[in-house]
Amino acid sequence: MISGKILRDAIISGANNINNQRSRVDELNVFPVPDGDTGTNMSMTIGAAAKELAKAEEGGADQIAHTAASALLRGARGNSGVILSLLFRGFSKSVKGKAALTGSDLANALGVGVEAAYKAVMKPTEGTILTVAKGAAYKAAELAQTEEDIEEFCIQVLAEAEAVLQKTPDMLPVLKEAGVVDSGGQGLVEVLRGALDALQGKEGDYSFEAPKREAVVKISAQTEADIRFGYCTEFIIMLDKPFDEKMELDFKGFLESIGDSIVVVSD
Repeated sequence: MISGKILRDAIISGANNINNQRSRVDELNVFPVPDGDTGTNMSMTIGAAAKELAKAEEGGADQIAHTAASALLRGARGNSGVILSLLFRGFSKSVKGKAALTGSDLANALGVGVEAAYKAVMKPTEGTILTVAKGAAYKAAELAQTEEDIEEFCIQVLAEAEAVLQKTPDMLPVLKEAGVVDSGGQGLVEVLRGALDALQGKEGDYSFEAPKREAVVKISAQTEADIRFGYCTEFIIMLDKPFDEKMELDFKGFLESIGDSIVVVSD
């Protein structure tokens, strides 16, 4: 079972690991814009949760998940960070009322997180962090039927995430062109790897093989020319009235006219 304390330690360890690896993940960043900041954005995003959890009182797994999800949403940076926050948001909703989590609970929570992320992204693209998260969730659902050992469960989920990550260049031509895996997917794997190490009670070597570059990965001039919007902006809008599903869809429709990669979440 995953208690609140174990979950808290796992999230903080995941945040520490992506922070340690942020520069290497940045080097992989070519999609949707080759601006070399995915690792930094994901580190800042989950780092906000780590800070909240470090000073939070101990509680059940549901309380820890809620605290983390709220901090992630408020601290989200960049598309990859926002998507990471959505994965946690769905996870938190799924485990509401649960003081400790079984493998089946984890599988359900990962699935709800992936559903929330896909729903919020305007134009989901396969070969990204979304695909890696989905692969991990599918594997978790499969394991939940047979694997009772929570550590082995998590080991196999991480292994599947890594396997899917290695396939991302075959799904997204711009990654194959640059000779890299998806940066957001790699960032998610680093978070999961750090979390697993906490579960196993060890401090591991978090290194992974990445291109040894001092600058942002380069892509062809034509590919870069196809990018219409080169900047990422986040807004938090405080509402004074309910924001129903129809209003959310209408708002997404409007935003689609001013950006290439839009994420909208009402909370």
